[in-house]
Amino acid sequence: MIIKRISVKNFGRLHNRTMEFSPGINVLCGENESGKTTTHTFVKSMLYGIQRQRGRAAKKDAYTLYLPWENPGDYGGILWFENGGRNFRLTRNFYKENQMTELFCEDDGELMDVEAGDLEAVLGGISETVYENTVSVAQLKSTTGVELVREVQNYMASYQGAGDSSVDLGRTMQMLKMSRKGYQVQADKKKKETELEKEKLLSSMDYLKQELDDLNVKEQDLAGRYEKEEERGISAVEESLSALLSQKKKTDIIMAAFLILGVGGALAVAGFFKSILFAMIIGVAGILAAAGSYIMRLRIIEKLQNKERQKNRFLAKQEKLEWSRDSLREIRREKETALENITTEYQETEEHTYHPLAEEMEIEALNLAMTVIDRLSKDIHHQVGWKLRRRISQILGEITGGKYTEILIDADLHISVNTGERTVALENLSRGTVEQIYFSLRMAAGELLCGSEQLPVFLDEVFGMYDEERLASVLKWLAKEKRQVIICSCRQREMEILEKNGISYHKIVL
Repeated sequence: MIIKRISVKNFGRLHNRTMEFSPGINVLCGENESGKTTTHTFVKSMLYGIQRQRGRAAKKDAYTLYLPWENPGDYGGILWFENGGRNFRLTRNFYKENQMTELFCEDDGELMDVEAGDLEAVLGGISETVYENTVSVAQLKSTTGVELVREVQNYMASYQGAGDSSVDLGRTMQMLKMSRKGYQVQADKKKKETELEKEKLLSSMDYLKQELDDLNVKEQDLAGRYEKEEERGISAVEESLSALLSQKKKTDIIMAAFLILGVGGALAVAGFFKSILFAMIIGVAGILAAAGSYIMRLRIIEKLQNKERQKNRFLAKQEKLEWSRDSLREIRREKETALENITTEYQETEEHTYHPLAEEMEIEALNLAMTVIDRLSKDIHHQVGWKLRRRISQILGEITGGKYTEILIDADLHISVNTGERTVALENLSRGTVEQIYFSLRMAAGELLCGSEQLPVFLDEVFGMYDEERLASVLKWLAKEKRQVIICSCRQREMEILEKNGISYHKIVL
């Protein structure tokens, strides 16, 4: 890809400004605050748009930072570029009230559909992250961002497959971890709920057992009282009733006998002895004897009635005791049924605790997936990571004049240098050498991640720690690669070294 021309309508401090670029090395020079970084940001924004933040972050995001105070409706511009032998014109307006993106192919007059992904396809699927962490080196950001690790691993994964760079191992791993955490929270919650349920069931079981013990005691007490009442009360009353009935019968016989004897005796005396007085005496005596027997009979009847009432009271009391016993038995059966049901429920809950939860099975599956992805990532690193390391080593060897020719990178992209005599960790090297290593890493990663579609290299004030020798080596390497390079600088040093080494360049003054 080659940027041919940009036309900035309104973007930060740039207004109605047009700049022409050449296919090789371009030097965008100007004083500090003249618009070099703004131009750099404009190009990136034209290619990938400006993502607006929300809330407090919106006050300091790129959209707000570069929003022009005057004529905000013309917030944007035009970018002409060549890609794959075809010429395109990309027009954007970033203003929130009038957003617009238009991609036009000037060769065949085709208006392309940006929303459908035509711009992404023209850029070869190169993401904004790849762009920012490889060929686009912003001011004071010459080291790679942490997302470069994920992008390189992503490229390595797709390299082994069908070239589909949509697979994102790092993000996939992160999503799996988040899902696992969610399932773990659910599993812990369910286990806690199960334990609480078991405790509740055990408490109910203990309570029912205690109630059954109390009911058994009450039932035994009622049974004892029933037996005592039956033995001491009803039996004695019935014996008394039987005796009184016997006495009543005897009294009735005696009373009838006295009446018969008295009347009969009186009649006999009057008939045989012709003595009225004596007959009256015998009759009165018999009647008095019968009357005494009758009085005795009345007393016996009264006693019988009292005993009947006493018997009825005992029977009512027995009936009440029997009803209480039946009621206790019914309550006990209900409690026993409830205890049996709760015991069965507890056993089922206890058995269920030994079965894996659905969430635990999901966690196991996620752990397996994470293990596979981790192994895949390591395998990919071992299989193709050497390509990245070899290319970095080649670039570093060229720009250091052969001083450092081998870079070592582990699976986490921790970098060290083999000097031929010993291995030196990145943090133990000079800042200038570190800058060269990171430059090599960006350029090599850009080649791997961008594939055949090489984007222009944008270097915004990144050579501050380079001495003249280092800078000359880097510029020679860039010229040799025959790629479009845009160097932003507030000094003349880059142009002087280019001229000294006979390297042609295109100068753009801000």
